[in-house]
Amino acid sequence: MTKITKKQAQKPQIHLPEKIISVLTSYIKTQMILMLAVTIVSWMALTVIGVQFPLLLAVMTGSLSVIPILGMTVAGIIVSAIAVFDSIRFLPGMSVLFEGVVVIAMYGILNFIIDYFLSPYLIGKSSGVHPVVLLVFVVMGTFLFGMWGAFLTVPVILTIKTISRHYTE
Repeated sequence: MTKITKKQAQKPQIHLPEKIISVLTSYIKTQMILMLAVTIVSWMALTVIGVQFPLLLAVMTGSLSVIPILGMTVAGIIVSAIAVFDSIRFLPGMSVLFEGVVVIAMYGILNFIIDYFLSPYLIGKSSGVHPVVLLVFVVMGTFLFGMWGAFLTVPVILTIKTISRHYTE
């Protein structure tokens, strides 16, 4: 039998499932904040560029941004196709192809900032995992398992980290 010290007796015991739920809840909250940020930034940019239905396309972009790397790429392709084929020009002198290129460039920059800087930083800060570690594992997960790897890598890493930390305490 092991002796329980006063410090251990006073400290409330948190069970492993509760720890995992807490970490994953924090991850989901961070993802929601990122989705909102992507939606607002893309809505403003699409409005300035002059693409039709900017709010609808921004909400779609924000929703797809949950999938690292691939989500913003798919959204960028869809929105640039809409920009090329819509008949209303925000700036009369802007050609159809130029507007499509501007949209692709905007999505490329937004994708780069979100997936390689902001998302790993915020998720790493909320979970205690270094952003570079998250980035490396997400890229590996995407390469090995495609969209599912991109989508599930971070929750799996956070769960494994929580389990290992629980048993080392």
